[in-house]
Amino acid sequence: MRYSKVAACAAALLLPGGAALAQDGPALLAASCGGCHSETDAGLSRIAGQRKTPEGWLMTIVRMRVAHGLEISGEDQAALVSYLADTQGLAPSEAAPWRYALEKDPNHIEMVEEPLASMCARCHTAARVGLQRRTPEEWALHIDFHVGQFPTIEYQALGRDREWYKIARDEIVPLLAETYPLETDAWTAWEAAEKPAVTGDWVVLTDLPESGPAYGVLTVTGDAAPYAISGELTLANGSTEPIGGQMNLYTGYEWRANVTVGGMAYRQVLAMSEDGTSLTGRQFERDNDSLGGVFKAAKAGSDPMLLGVVPEAIPGQDAMAQIVGTGLDDVQIEGMNGLADQLTANAAGASVHLAGEAALFTFTAGENTATAALYGTVDTLTVEPDFTIARVGGGSDVGPAAVPAHFKAIGWWNGQDGQPGTEDDIRVGTLAADWRLENSDEIAEAMEDATFAGKIDATGIFEPAMAGPNPERPFSTNNAGDLKVVAEAAGQTAAARLVVTVQRFIDPPIR
Repeated sequence: MRYSKVAACAAALLLPGGAALAQDGPALLAASCGGCHSETDAGLSRIAGQRKTPEGWLMTIVRMRVAHGLEISGEDQAALVSYLADTQGLAPSEAAPWRYALEKDPNHIEMVEEPLASMCARCHTAARVGLQRRTPEEWALHIDFHVGQFPTIEYQALGRDREWYKIARDEIVPLLAETYPLETDAWTAWEAAEKPAVTGDWVVLTDLPESGPAYGVLTVTGDAAPYAISGELTLANGSTEPIGGQMNLYTGYEWRANVTVGGMAYRQVLAMSEDGTSLTGRQFERDNDSLGGVFKAAKAGSDPMLLGVVPEAIPGQDAMAQIVGTGLDDVQIEGMNGLADQLTANAAGASVHLAGEAALFTFTAGENTATAALYGTVDTLTVEPDFTIARVGGGSDVGPAAVPAHFKAIGWWNGQDGQPGTEDDIRVGTLAADWRLENSDEIAEAMEDATFAGKIDATGIFEPAMAGPNPERPFSTNNAGDLKVVAEAAGQTAAARLVVTVQRFIDPPIR
């Protein structure tokens, strides 16, 4: 089994009994933290001036254990995270812009403006900043903490060329205090809002790394966290896999679950809508957070909601498809060059028969639309993502595991203008493809990157090579590389860029 700090952190947020103990949150907070943090009118010093996500509070408590000798049991730690996230968390709208960091989206590229780009985001994501709120005094102390905990920060690249500490205190602290203040209307409103129930049946749609799209119904039961999850997922080929596990709900909407799907362990990081009718986020392998997919769900019995169609791209002229969602009695279907009939309701939405040649079907329910296509050929092909990174790893019982990457081939038809790559192009969907690796440039060719950096399988999953010096390579360099990932499908060819780089030795819950 691959070494994974992600799995360890996920388990820390789901220890049995933790949420129940959080009912005594104030007493637990005083007992665990009051020895170092003094009482103030607002609460315990430092702590009272901050709000964070569950992952943020977990990182703080772990740092107190590692750096300051805090002794706390696993159950009490889980309870303390739950209490702090519930009482000093982030409102849904505050966390929304930064969910990619919580969800470990491997393909998101931050675009950070100055001055935060060089003052903060050269060491960690900007999301790490955006996922917390502090008083002006706390932001100032946070700057001082950086200098004390990381004394070389002013001498590193993008730090030594400026008066880092002076800029941090005089410019960055006021900016952060104004942009991310402790007291906000959003948090006040969310604190007072009645929180929706998470229990019940959820119609879900996700994507499994090696199997593709999967849909089904999850049932959430229990009187308090950790809640039990059970259900079944249906794959595009019609086979089924059981799904089950445990889930904690933090701050009234932050869903964190550990589940197994057909024996494979997954982590779910989701956000429930403020009205409790939908879930959005990401599900990924617990041992490989780069392998996973978007996870969407609709509360059974809620207003009409369409999640998607499985499969979205179907070779041939005749097939059955599944419309995934809830309340689909009046789903609207618009067909281009085809006919849809035999609509039959089921627990996960409805099945439908599709027929036609080069046909596109658009389904609408409520405010949501989705498409499915029957195809023989496509006009163009793209690879998603068009750029990402992977990391070598392994070769040690304690070192970081390799970080894979997952690619998909997407087929397109030209729109009315007959030109590829324009706004009226029609997305056919994900196609089965043949995959290969090529060197990206002359330097990669000379270093034989495509030979040594790793392998790609038939599902588009790239598995990096082992970390460490490789005597078979020029200069005995490691197995890093700069590659082109090439897909061939439906008579078309497309490529993406993949950089295979070194291990990530420090991997906190929020990077």
